Amino acid sequence: MRMVQTLIKDSGYEGRYVALKSFEDSTVISDGITPQEAYEKAVKKGVAKPVLVFVPFKDMVQIY
Repeated sequence: MRMVQTLIKDSGYEGRYVALKSFEDSTVISDGITPQEAYEKAVKKGVAKPVLVFVPFKDMVQIY
């Protein structure tokens, strides 16, 4: 499996979860404070299997 890098530049999503259309299409469908909120909004918009990602705050250190 190859690693996919997605860049979301809109600062309005900082510290939030966003639902993307798919791994191939990084269109933001919805966002929320929790992953469940972002997921449920995306499903209501007709995306059956959205991809959820967390958008960190600028200069935030993340360890995976």
